[in-house]
This record gives sequence, structure tokens and C-alpha cells, in this order.
Amino acid sequence: MPPTRILAFSDLSWGTRDRGSPGGGRVNPDSFLRLVEETDPDIVVFAGDAAYDRCARSRLDETELFLGLLGDIAAAGRHCVVVEGNNDNAMGTYGRVREAAEANPFLHEISGKVRDVCGICFGVPTGKERRMAGSPVGPVDVVVAHAPLANRVWLFDLPAACIVTGHYGMMADVVAGKAYVSLDCSPASYAVIDWEEGWRRIAYVAGACRIVMCPEEGVAATGCGAAELRRLTDGPRELPYRAEIEALRRAKREIATAGREEVFRCLLDAGIRKTHIERYLGRERSSDRQRR
Repeated sequence: MPPTRILAFSDLSWGTRDRGSPGGGRVNPDSFLRLVEETDPDIVVFAGDAAYDRCARSRLDETELFLGLLGDIAAAGRHCVVVEGNNDNAMGTYGRVREAAEANPFLHEISGKVRDVCGICFGVPTGKERRMAGSPVGPVDVVVAHAPLANRVWLFDLPAACIVTGHYGMMADVVAGKAYVSLDCSPASYAVIDWEEGWRRIAYVAGACRIVMCPEEGVAATGCGAAELRRLTDGPRELPYRAEIEALRRAKREIATAGREEVFRCLLDAGIRKTHIERYLGRERSSDRQRR
């Protein structure tokens, strides 16, 4: 399989001030096309809230802007992988994106599906993280999601090498053995994934901070201080995100021997939010709470 480059965006900030614009203008299709031309990807991934974003709430026809952007990218012979976000159909216009994908072989709207694009298998569990993690779906290369934080732990149960999610929170790290990229409000944040029989290099950009991850070389960063780097690699809370995911996945195995009450108590004591615990492990039974 030849080397393939993937450029990933999410939550397109239509109409907000574009810091990358020479004239200090607003985010429009040119804001993204500049990055496409600079990074020269084979595949451009949009991980949700691209046809109507939560970052700007502009009065523009964002779906029409997005369709124009998709058309320009596809016209250059690049593939686009698109997944629906929680806001995308707020105006009842997302059907236009699905129709455009059906009419163009370079556009792939794959919400809730698994699809091979340029020899890379993309799995998209949007809104169905728990169901897809427990399904007989075979291994995928890249999971693309638009998942709330409390639902993301299920993504790490999927047989995949790389996870790309939109919706909220900027972060890049290796978590549970998978490259994890969380995007928020593009084009201020984006990721470039170099792929050759697996991910070989990920360049993650969040504002002025640039993080580079390689499987054997770890993480290097430029343009950000220690506190910002920690937030972007460990998450915003005291407990590192990778430690939370590992604790939750370990707890799932320990419930049978230690009991649900003890497992919940340990997770709460570790600083993991109750909603995150219950989304992954299920709610405590009333009999468990009564015994406390």
C-alpha cells in the first residue's frame, strides 16, 4: 500500500475570524483550501459539525459553504470522508450533503458505516459508540466519530489503530495503544496523519501549538508552554485522560470479581466523573446504593 496522507478537520468555524487569513477576514472555504494545498492530502476527513457548526452560530448558509468546499476538494481528485455531527441537521439541510456524496465518487458520507477509501478502512460509530464496540464488525484502521466526552471510552474498545473525533476538546496522544486525536473548531485545530500500513506520523495543530507524534519516537511539541502541552496531551483535568481510559477499561474486567460497588467507589475516588463511569459500565443497581 503506498503512503497516504489524511487531513482531518471538525466543527468548522464558519464566519469566525480567520487568524490564518492575510487580510484578517472570516473563515470561508478558502480558509480550508489553503490548508489542503499546503498539506497535500489524499483524503480529507470531516469529523462532524461541518454543515452547521456549534463554534460560530453564523447567519451564513453553512451547508452551502460546506458543499462548495467538498466540491472544490473533490474536483482536485482528493477524497472526502464525512460524518454527521450533532448539530449538522439542526437546520434540516444535512440531506443535501448525503445527496452530494451519492452523486460524487470522491465524497463519502459514512455515518454509522465502515468504508474503504484509498485502501484505508474507516469506521464511523457516530451516535452508536457502545453498540458498535460490541458488534461483530471487524478491525478498522481509523475510527472517525463525533462523540461526547462521556461516550468516548467505547471508541477505545473498537479494533482500530487510530481514533479521530470531533465535538469538543483538543487533544492528541497515544491512549490504550491507539493514536487519539480530538479536534475542536477548525481551522484553528486540525491534524495531518501520514499512513503507510498504519499511522507513521501525526502532526496536530491547535492554535499556535504544534504536536508531532510518531509510534517509536513519542511526542514532540513546539509553540506552546508546559501547561498548554499538558492540557493538549493529558487533558484538562488532574487525572490524565489516558489513565482514566485505562482505569475504566480495567474496571470493566474487575466488576466480576471485585463487585460493582467497590469498582465504582475506586473510580470515583480516582477523580473520574460519575457520568463517564455510568456511560461505560452502566448505572449502579438500587440494591448497591442501599447497601452503602
